[in-house]
Amino acid sequence: MNNTRSNTDFAYVLHSVPYKETSLIVELFCKEHGRLPVVAKGAKRPHSGLRAVLVSFQPLSVRFTGKSEVKTLMQAEWLGGLMSPDGKALFAAYYLNELLMRGLSREDTHPDLFELYQNTLLGLAGGDDMNVCIRQFEVGLLQSLGYGFDWQQDRAGVAIDPDRHYVWQEQEGWAPSDGGNVNNSTNSSVEQLVQGLWIAEIQNGIWSKSAASALKPITRKLLMTHIAPNGLMSRVWMEHLLRA
Repeated sequence: MNNTRSNTDFAYVLHSVPYKETSLIVELFCKEHGRLPVVAKGAKRPHSGLRAVLVSFQPLSVRFTGKSEVKTLMQAEWLGGLMSPDGKALFAAYYLNELLMRGLSREDTHPDLFELYQNTLLGLAGGDDMNVCIRQFEVGLLQSLGYGFDWQQDRAGVAIDPDRHYVWQEQEGWAPSDGGNVNNSTNSSVEQLVQGLWIAEIQNGIWSKSAASALKPITRKLLMTHIAPNGLMSRVWMEHLLRA
């Protein structure tokens, strides 16, 4: 008698690879179970019920079982209600998936990040500014992994001044700047001036295109340091496309 209990969750497909002749190993991003690998038995068969629903960027209800690291997918149901990003936004969506694949440990739960991912897909599919969508997600991911920003005060504990400019120094925070370089022997500063006004606005949930552009080299350095030191293929593809 099999007493293994099954679990249900909401999920998105991050990545899949063939397994044996007719199956797939699928990396899911689940709301309550985090990044979760599952075996989808028979999913490569032409008439499999799983074949049609195990696609990226679509909300799923899943049921799985198993005690090993790789679970067995028992059921997946498409929940609908979300258009897939297309065009340039599709490359941005694949970039989100690669970040999650690189950044998340398996079964490390991040329900807030799950909601952010879903909302970012909605924004990309709905035509929101791509750079703003991407930057919000990068910042949220870094925050979830413990590498976040303090939007309220600088490294000395002084409240952010909207009339000043700042540079980011990792493990220290925002450093006020008058436009010159910040001397730092650890080379952990990013010489990108960010207006205090933008920092204050982000604290209040307001993201402008200018703020998203200014934060790009900062989030890039943090991501390369903590998540993908060897680079991200989807970022390369996306930036080539954006320049086209």
